[in-house]
Amino acid sequence: MKQHIIIVGATSGIGREVAQHYIDRGWTVGILGRRTDLLEEVAARHANVMYETCDVCDLDQCVGALQRIYERMGGLDIFLQCSGIGRMNPALDSSVEQSTVDTNVRGWTACVCWAWNIFLQQGYGHLAAITSIASLRGLAPAPSYSASKAYQAHYLEALRQRAMAGTRIAVTNIRPGFVDTPLLADTTKFFWVVSVEKAAQQIVRALDKRKSVCTITRRWKWLVLPMLLIPNCLFAKVIGRKK
Repeated sequence: MKQHIIIVGATSGIGREVAQHYIDRGWTVGILGRRTDLLEEVAARHANVMYETCDVCDLDQCVGALQRIYERMGGLDIFLQCSGIGRMNPALDSSVEQSTVDTNVRGWTACVCWAWNIFLQQGYGHLAAITSIASLRGLAPAPSYSASKAYQAHYLEALRQRAMAGTRIAVTNIRPGFVDTPLLADTTKFFWVVSVEKAAQQIVRALDKRKSVCTITRRWKWLVLPMLLIPNCLFAKVIGRKK
């Protein structure tokens, strides 16, 4: 039976690499993003790829694009939400914070709600989204980014609770550490930076296993509990932004 996946934020980075894995598997792959030229380039080389251009900050446009590609594909097995932004904001520029909220909260929620309701109508499906290890704590250099990722993680947990009430819907929270994408302006300032290719491989394996939470890479699992337990005053010193 033909299987179908929709990936939002598939023009570059993790989303693009994950899309390639499913393209190679022969799935019908629906890709969405803001860059029409990049989407067209992928679709032109693969007969099993469909695309729609959308900006998640334009809620009506994005939901409309999702609905159109879903109807063209004729079904949906996995929905993967990859789109997101994040910037260091030491000056606490309000425009940066608002832009992050628009993308990571408002746009993200519109896409995830659409997918959840499609799966409810179908009676099955797998909803996954990329959050971040930053969802575990507030980060002084990037307040809106860490807060929006915490929102996403809690939202997915809430949907997982709903899914447990007699549905055949799986929900996966994919929380990477540092991945070598354009979001990291200078990778030399970070540690345990993983390639996009390795991150995508681990994501695909986690989706195959329908995991509830996938931490990338596995070494970050050892920091989850310490990050949650460390006192705030010490955590502020660790990240080097204590005021």
